[in-house]
Amino acid sequence: MIDKNIKRKAFNRAAKTYDQYCVLQDRISQELFDRLALIKIEPKNILDLGAGTGANGLSLKKIYKHAQIINYDFAKNMLFKAKFKQTSVLDRLINNKKFSYVCGDLEAIPFRPNTFDLIWSSSTLQWCNNLPETLGMIRSILKPGGLFIFSSFGPGTLIELKNITMDVANVNRTNEFVDIHDFGDMLLSAGLSDPVLDMDNFVLTYSVVDKLFNDIKNIGATSGFRLSSVGLGGKTYLKKIKQAYEQFRENEVLPATYEVIYGHAWHLPKNLEYQPIKFKYG
Repeated sequence: MIDKNIKRKAFNRAAKTYDQYCVLQDRISQELFDRLALIKIEPKNILDLGAGTGANGLSLKKIYKHAQIINYDFAKNMLFKAKFKQTSVLDRLINNKKFSYVCGDLEAIPFRPNTFDLIWSSSTLQWCNNLPETLGMIRSILKPGGLFIFSSFGPGTLIELKNITMDVANVNRTNEFVDIHDFGDMLLSAGLSDPVLDMDNFVLTYSVVDKLFNDIKNIGATSGFRLSSVGLGGKTYLKKIKQAYEQFRENEVLPATYEVIYGHAWHLPKNLEYQPIKFKYG
């Protein structure tokens, strides 16, 4: 289970470095925007769930110029960065509320039912301990006819590192990610309708494994587990991980695989029939 205090501290620390190291997250967001462009909606109220430093909120505002956008994130330092990215000095002086900022837990969303026409969440849902419950909250705060669109990571993410840590320490120190089929079932169980999901794989390459660890740390994406077992940290453990990772070296580089799930679903009025779930594999 993810320790939320550990995660909050990690994301607050990473706010200073996130924009420099979030190359993969930016690519995933662009892929999600490409999917959003195929859907005709005119939302008035948008929630960016897991807003980070605000880049996606800026893009949403360019697409939906008259919408009110709320940036919602777990880490206040991320939201501070988002505010300065999204607003000019004049906006801040005259308190021009093109954007709003709310700091809170993804699993304790505080908004009233039927609030948002569009809920956007990119590279965030993997931090839920109870994803079905979170999806239920998302459905409740969507207006009838509202759209939920998201990206998250699947179980093939960091599979190299996961296998190594199991071999070295017999303990999984990477996050457990939800399979695309289970994601679809959860969306339907939450009362969301017409879910459409697809997936893709990205492979980042590194000359040394330290650079992978550095990337993960500088976007705040460390696992968030609180482990008390003896021998699961320190220089000796890291040395074993680095040595074991070398088995994956090919053409002088080390791979780090990320499985990305994209999806959207609707809060349809009760008088409309649900449609069967559709899967597409990329």
